[in-house]
Amino acid sequence: MDYTIVSQFVDQNLPIIMLVIIIMLIIYTIILISVLVKNRRMKKRYERLMKNADKSSLEEMMLSYQKKIDDASKDSILALDQIRLLNNQIMHCVQKVGVVRFKAFEDVGSDLSYSIAMLDDKNDGVIITSIFGRNTSTSYAKPVQKGTSKYVLSEEEIYAMNKAFGLEKK
Repeated sequence: MDYTIVSQFVDQNLPIIMLVIIIMLIIYTIILISVLVKNRRMKKRYERLMKNADKSSLEEMMLSYQKKIDDASKDSILALDQIRLLNNQIMHCVQKVGVVRFKAFEDVGSDLSYSIAMLDDKNDGVIITSIFGRNTSTSYAKPVQKGTSKYVLSEEEIYAMNKAFGLEKK
């Protein structure tokens, strides 16, 4: 190729060549800006990751986090075991209470006698009754298993148990 032919080609197509160069420059500028933005984001993420690191390696930091995760896992297993134990204990605690005050004798002034039903989640427990008279006061207890007692219950004791069940029927 002759130098004059190339020179002539460049002279004729100079605007097109300049346009192509400008477009390529714009594309490269956009790519450069994109890379810089991504680099800045990555740097921020890296700084956030390493913010509590005192010149230790990333591997040491990850191992310490793994140890913390393992410790937290062990603690959560212990906590779940304790919750199961507490749930089991709660099932045997008094959860249902019904109280009835009544007048046992006509010659006594107020509702000084009472029956209290105290039951757990399985309706096991006790009914305590106190009969107050003018000259005496007597208290006794009747065991309850699965909502019934092997002893005959008075009307007030049945009412107290129904209150504990949430029925409140006399």
